[in-house]
Order: sequence, then C-alpha cells, then structure tokens
Amino acid sequence: MGIGIDLGGTAIKGGLVNTQGQVLEERTKLTESHRGYQAILEDLVELINDLLEISPNETIVGIGIPGILSGDCGTIVSSPNLHWKNVALKKDLEVRLTQKVLLVNDATAACIAEASFGSIFKKANAMMITLGTGIGGGLILGHKIITGAHGVATEVGHMVMGENFYNCGCGKNGCLETFASATALVRYCDMRLKQGISSTLAKEKILNAKIIMDEAKAGDVLALEAVDRLAKYLGMAISNISDLVDPEIYAIGGGLAYAGDFLLDKIRTATMKYLTYPDFAVPEIVLAQLKNEAGIIGAANLSHYIITRK
Repeated sequence: MGIGIDLGGTAIKGGLVNTQGQVLEERTKLTESHRGYQAILEDLVELINDLLEISPNETIVGIGIPGILSGDCGTIVSSPNLHWKNVALKKDLEVRLTQKVLLVNDATAACIAEASFGSIFKKANAMMITLGTGIGGGLILGHKIITGAHGVATEVGHMVMGENFYNCGCGKNGCLETFASATALVRYCDMRLKQGISSTLAKEKILNAKIIMDEAKAGDVLALEAVDRLAKYLGMAISNISDLVDPEIYAIGGGLAYAGDFLLDKIRTATMKYLTYPDFAVPEIVLAQLKNEAGIIGAANLSHYIITRK
C-alpha cells in the first residue's frame, strides 16, 4: 500500500492506496488556509499519523501540492490557493515524521494516477489537463514524469494564447486559464450578460460552471457561445503542445470534465481545426477516469515516477 495526500485550497484529503489503485481508507480535514502555514502543517502531521496507525509499515508519504515546487521538489515556491511562498514543507514534515516525504504538483499527481490505473494506463507519451478553477497539466514522456529544470514544466494554464478582457491571477494577460477554466467560463458569461445579450443565464443570482454547461446542453445561445469559446482555446493549446512534445493521448480531468462527451466532442473538433498534421499526427483525447480520488492515488504512487535531482 501507499499513503497519498491531496492538499487543496478547500480540503486536505489523505488515503491508503493499495497496489490496484483503490483507496481503502480516507481521512479529510478542512484546509482553512487563513489559519496559516503552521496550523496546516500540524493538520498534515495529524492526518498522516492517523493513516499510519492503520498501516504502520509505510515508509513514504506522497503529497500533491496546488502550486509550484522548487527544482529539488522540497520547497513550495508559490501556492496562491494556500497563500504560501517559499515554505520548506518536505523538511518540516520529515522532522516530525519517520517517513520520507515526496512532493509533487497536484495536476502531476493526477497524471500519475491516470497513468498508473486510469485513462492513460501504460501510455508512453501522455498529457493530463485538469480543468477547474484554473488549469493544470501533467506530462509523461518515455514513461517518465516531466517536471523541468526548475519544477515549473507543464504549467499549461499559463501559456499565453492572446489578449483577453481580464488578467490572470499570475499577473499576465492572455493565459489559457483565463480562456478555458471554470472561472473563465463564468467571467465570460458575466461580461456578455452585462453587455445585454439575451440568455436564460440572466435569471441566475450566482453563476457557476455547472449551470452554464447545463444551459449549453439545453441550447442556450450564450452558454453555447461560452463553451465553444472555451473548447476553441483548449483545441489551440492542445495543438501547441502537440507541436512541442507530440503526446499520443490527452486525458481531460478536473471539475469541468464532468460535462462528459458534450464538452469532449467540442474539444476534439476544435483540436482538429488547429492541428499542424491532421492527416497522421492526431492524438486521442479522452476523459480522465479517477475523478476526485486521482490526487490521492497519484500521490501514493509518486515514488514509482519521481525523478530524483541533486
């Protein structure tokens, strides 16, 4: 078995994962990031120790992080959702535990899970794209996870796709996640409603991505416009990634992936429009399979994929 932790902005989820990728025991704590780093650190220690009471022989703990790690995967350089900068989480945990701690970006953890047990199982060259509040990515080339020289590889959400009507949280204008995330979907619809476009969305007091997807499926003009725009930019991004690293398959995960084939078909159509070699270099695009448990499963299996850097 293995211990995997999915450290999110809303919740800290931990589990014991068996060799078939099944989460046998799970523990959850609210993150409440406003409490600060030390409080969350102590919660992590408590949660891990709870799991160790069930399986005391575990020697490694894997943790998926919503942010950027240092090149040696020991320090969280930046995690906007947790409001952390330059915190030595690996060291701080290892002085409190007898286990070795491995850290990884949360989208990369999801990619590892899908490669180990899910939609990209046994694929040598694969890309995971997570569509949620933002956009994350994980990349496998030659069966190895790619994290880059500084640990910032596959930050696909921050590829600049063109000018947009609002800036990304990273400070740039035109990032993919301002075009194709759940946040982007809501902000685009809000903007168009303020411009006076007629839509069933106008009756909603608070918009969210699920409402917009449901209305798009029902044929609402604005909702369809917003979803088609999202798919267009994802298709462009997939084409760009394919030109660089040529994955054989893309797995689409995150909250927006619950829209299923409705969204996936639009992404496939948009991708075909922008592919440089549509006659022969066409990647498969599929839905991720492991959903909310992907972070825990991937973190628990991190030791099988991690690249050790000195």
